[in-house]
This record gives sequence, structure tokens and C-alpha cells, in this order.
Amino acid sequence: MRRLSKIAVIAFLLILVFSPCATAIVFINEVFINPPGISSEGDANLEFIELFGTPNKKLDGYAVAVFNGTQAKYYPLGSVILSLPSPSPEIDQFFSLDGLALGKNGLLVLIIRDPSLFYFNEILDDSDWVNWNTLWYSGLAAASQLDNNGSFTISIIRNRPGITEADPSNAEGLRWAKEIAHDAELFTPVEGPDETLMDQFGDGNFDRADPNGMGGNTIDMTGLETGGMSNDLEVIDEVSFEDQKGWEYDSDGRHVDFGSTFGGLPHRHVHAIDDPVNFNPDALTRVDYRTKGPGWAPSGGGTGEMANGNNWPDTATEQWIRGDTESGFIPEFPIAPVYFFENIADGDPNAVQPWETHVPLWLDDGNAPDYDFTTRRSYMLGPGRINPLAIPFIPGDTDRDGVCDQNDIDKLVAEFGEDDWIFSNSFYDAPEGDGDSNEPAIQTRPWDLDGTGENGIEASDLQWVLNFQGDTTGQIIGIRYDSTTPAAAGVYLNSNSGTVSTITTTVNIPSGRPLSGVIEDDIIEVIVNGQLTTGANVTSNQENGIMQFVHDIAISAGGIIEVTGVEALGSFTTTRDSLQAPQGSNGDLEIDLVNGYTTDFTQGLAAPAALYKITLKVVGTGSANVTISPAGMAKFAASTPQGAKIGHTNNNGNPASSVYPTALAVTAIPPTADFDSDGDVDGDDYAILANCWGTQLGDGDYNPLCDIGLPPDNKINFIDLEEFTSQWLIGT
Repeated sequence: MRRLSKIAVIAFLLILVFSPCATAIVFINEVFINPPGISSEGDANLEFIELFGTPNKKLDGYAVAVFNGTQAKYYPLGSVILSLPSPSPEIDQFFSLDGLALGKNGLLVLIIRDPSLFYFNEILDDSDWVNWNTLWYSGLAAASQLDNNGSFTISIIRNRPGITEADPSNAEGLRWAKEIAHDAELFTPVEGPDETLMDQFGDGNFDRADPNGMGGNTIDMTGLETGGMSNDLEVIDEVSFEDQKGWEYDSDGRHVDFGSTFGGLPHRHVHAIDDPVNFNPDALTRVDYRTKGPGWAPSGGGTGEMANGNNWPDTATEQWIRGDTESGFIPEFPIAPVYFFENIADGDPNAVQPWETHVPLWLDDGNAPDYDFTTRRSYMLGPGRINPLAIPFIPGDTDRDGVCDQNDIDKLVAEFGEDDWIFSNSFYDAPEGDGDSNEPAIQTRPWDLDGTGENGIEASDLQWVLNFQGDTTGQIIGIRYDSTTPAAAGVYLNSNSGTVSTITTTVNIPSGRPLSGVIEDDIIEVIVNGQLTTGANVTSNQENGIMQFVHDIAISAGGIIEVTGVEALGSFTTTRDSLQAPQGSNGDLEIDLVNGYTTDFTQGLAAPAALYKITLKVVGTGSANVTISPAGMAKFAASTPQGAKIGHTNNNGNPASSVYPTALAVTAIPPTADFDSDGDVDGDDYAILANCWGTQLGDGDYNPLCDIGLPPDNKINFIDLEEFTSQWLIGT
């Protein structure tokens, strides 16, 4: 069994979930649902929802929704009418995350009260927090305590349609809010344990782009035809559990097992934890963001949905510690009680584990278990702190294999620049996929890793993968992951203060003509170089060389020169050729989004490094300036404002500033060998050159028109003939 060293535990950083990204780059990490004690001292002061993901990631467009699934899966025959039963399935809480961001250690805590009123030890300075009573709740009902009755489902959602905090007058109206019914499908089981228990309200799925049938609002889910994918909701992460045969919800069409108590009712879903026997969990703590195992054998001789015949692994059960809680004191924080999972016996003979806390089986293998059941208060709830037994999350580990490597780079590069590419859950109903099989263990969730607030995949997302390549800890050195100690091992992300990237150019014209006197069909090769001229760090494993570029190449006037090629140089490779879009006629005005990356941290530290080559061709006469600048597309301007990324650096790898070269001034002139000025170079011009042959300055027959060799030497000889030949028939 895999054991976690103390260093790995202390050092651990982040966790993930939207598969496509089933690991998202922000996900639910810990929830305190039902603190023990009376309501005024427990729920009203201590409830929290902790999110985890890429450090400093902005959460504009995201929200947390908590679903109440009622206390029963079934209702007496004929009792379901066209009004919601009581208690009804509803969105119990809704918290908009617009304007918020994850902390610099990747943690954000939504709490019902300010930390000063917590009974917990204080939240770390490297974690962010917000009082959820101050968040936008969409207008139906104000935020309050979590409903402890019935089943419980919590989701992170994104890209919700209708009214939002930023768009309160949206014509689609309120589509997501507290107390909106999310399941109004009337479902009648094929069979039941009692003929009087036949009607079923709901089917266990969030309604998908359908009216609820009862005059209320709708929930618009990804993949359904609702006017295009641009307004489809995405479920980024979710976890749920039942309470006394309650009804948990899911957005995923995959089943886990045949766990329903009554035949004919839908099976549990992949994000629902296995039902604890004899207790309703007070808290959930995630310890892994990857699904483990080959699935479970179906019961009763049934057939599972996986290729091997098993049912899907239960991703929630495989990832979460869940159980009842109790309070106690610790020496580090003696003035107030803190809370722990309750390690007392569960006497129910049907319990999966004989405790009132359940843990993933890989944490309790019976030989040398990671989780300590023998000590009563061994695992503390700690909002704003890393879970001690958690598997490290690595920013950019898009395939969730525990290391950030070339496979992850390839995945991001393949979709680099996509405007809003979301890798949906890769099960058979998924509208989109990334080539992964249906296996949850290799799914990924949205890959928008960075902190820019953009939804597409761009340079800031890729920079996280590049920075963490080869890392297995997910740590950023210097960030506090426990109460006292910064991480001592992991990846350096040094300050970008004072860093300056300088972009320069070198020009080569094979014909030998100057930029001020090129002629039609001349080739101009512009080599673009980059160097970190200020703030360079050459310390081993901290090098901050230039690693990415995203530029626009503008040509000020059309019909003079055009772009014929772009070639990444040295250790750089083009990120995505299709982004490099010529503008005007055959690229005679601009080429946008010239982009590339390297996995080498040392480029441009000691001297300018060649990034790429632009090949231009002269196609007419006149003057034009060629300007290199950071990419202007809104997404790239926000994520890569300096047009370059540097390694091992915070602020998503952006240098503090950049210097760009002055525009290249190109002047294209008529062919110099067109001696008779008829618009072409032909035999008539050759006859004039022959008359000049062999003369030099001072000879009576010398004609300066014929001295076209470069550079002019005041003689008419083979140099001039060679130049004449190179211009033969230009302009015809």
C-alpha cells in the first residue's frame, strides 16, 4: 500500500475536479454540514464549505449550489400532484463566487460567520475566506444555514444561464437560485416493495434544459439543445449522500451499484458516497482527486456499465472521509474547542466500517492504516488548511496520474487558444470528450487552470503545466500549508517584481538589399529573440527563462509585403499552428497569435534566445512598417499582457514588464534593372547593360544606371550581371 511520508503530508498542495477535468481545477475539498450542538452555537457559527484548486484562480462565473433531496425516495401512490411535495427537492443554498479567488495556497473557505466567531483555529493567511451571508444569492431567498434534513448534494457550477450578479436584467430570467426546484420528473418504479408505494417524485438527476412542469424555473445543463453550447451550464464538481433513504442528485449518467433499497428505483450515481449505516455525516473531507480501482462487481448477477463488466467506481466514496464529529481541545489552540471526526464504534452489523466515521478503504487496509481509528480525536477539521491525509494535487496534472508531464502538456497544447473549451464528463451521454475512455479514473474536468478569469485555454493555463513538469508534490515553496511551516520542497514560484523581458529582432535579406531598398520577390527573414534582461534568476531549479510567447505581427500597409511563413526556433515549438491567422490579402497586413512554448527554463537568461522566424515576401512597391507586439485578442491580452511568460514565477509567469523593438521600416522600390522603365526586366534592358559592359567611372561609355550590383562599385561587371539576372522578368 502507498504510504504518505510526513514531508509529503505537510507539503501537499492542491486538488481538482470537472472531469474533463472529473478533476476540476477548482473543487470541493471539505464541508462541515451539521456541527454538533444546538443550532445557535453549531450550525449558525461553524458551517463551512472549503474549495481547493490552482492558487489565485479567479472564480468569476462560478457558483456553489447545495441541493436538498428530501428525506424519502418514494411517496404513497397517488400522492404526487402538480405541486411540489413537502419537503420538496430544492436548491437549499446558492452562492455566487463572482469576484472571488482561491488563496495563494489554493484554498477558499465559504463560512457562515467570520473567522473571529469560529471555534476553529484561525484560517491561514495564505488561504482566502468569505462570509457566505455577504455573497450574491440571486434574489429568491437570502443565504442561511445548510439544511440538515434529507439527502445532501453540493455542486460547483459554471457558465450558468439567465440572471447573474453581473447581468441582473438578463432576458432569460432567473434560472439558478436558492429554492428553485431542480427535479420535477414524475417517476413510477416498475416494481416496489409495497403496492401502495409506487409513485416517485424525481429521478435523481438535475433537470436538464426542461421546464419543471410546475410553473417554476428551469436548470439548463450542458449538452442539451438550448440555443447553443455558449449558454449551457457546467457542473464542475459534485458530491452527495443519502440520509435515511433520502434522494441524492447527480448530473452524471453513470451508475455505481445496485444500492437502492427498493427494486426499480434508480441506482446510485458516481458522485454519491456509499450510504453510511446508522448515522448522517456531519462533515465530508476529500483526500484524493483521482478514482481508484477497477470498479465494483454488480450485485445479483447483473451487468455493470464498465468495459470489464463492473459498475463504475464510486468516485465520492473513493475520495472522501465522512462521519459524525465531536469537539475537543488541542495544545496549539487551547482557548476554544476544535472539531474532529468521531472515532467511536458503530454497532450496526450492516455498517461497511464499524465506526461512525467512514474512510476510503485504501486508507484503512487493516495492516498499517493511514487513518487512525484507535485514537478518539485523531483527524481534525481545519477550514483553510490542507487535509493531512490528502493525495497531493498538482496544478496542470490534467490526466490525473499524479505527475505533471509531457502528456499533460500535450493535452493543453492540443486545445490551446480554444475560446471556451470544456471537457465534459467522458461518459456515454457526454456531448463532448477529450479522447479518454469512460473510465472515471482518467477523466479530467475543465482545464482552465489559471487565475485570469478567462474560460479558454491559453498561455497562463499552459504555464502552470510547464512550471510543475516532473513534480509529484503539488507544493509551492514558501506557501504555508499548515499553521507554522512554509513548504520546504516542491516548485519555486518566485516574485515577478522587477522582471523585464526584452524582445529584439535581427533581419536577414538573402538578396543583400537593404530594408530601405528591397524589390519585388525579395525575401525578408525576421528572427525574433527574447531575453530576461532584468530579474534573471539562474539558481538551480529556480531559473526564470522565457518559456512562452504570444505575439501579433502587424504590417502597416497592404500590397507591399506579406507573411509567407512562421517557424519556431531553437528549443521552442509552435503551440498551435491553426491560431496563426494571416490578415488582409495573403497576410499582407498582419499575422495574429504567433505562439510557441518550450519546456526549458533557461532560454534567454544569459543572452537573447531565438524564439521564432517570420518570413516575409515583397509583393509590390511602397513603404510599410512591421510591428511586433503582445497578442491583442482579449483572452490573451488578459492572460499574457507582456506577450511572454517566464518560468518559476508567480503572477502566472508574467514578467513585470516587457520591452519591444521599434517597428521595422520596409521600403520596396521598382526593379533597378528595368533600365528602360517599361515595367519589366527583359532583353531590351539586357541590351542596355551590354552597351555598358566593362566600363568604369571615368570612361566615356559609363552609364550609372547599369551599376546595380550590391554594393555599387562604379564598375559594370559580373556583379551587375548577377544582379540583373536575379531581376530578370520581374514585373511582367
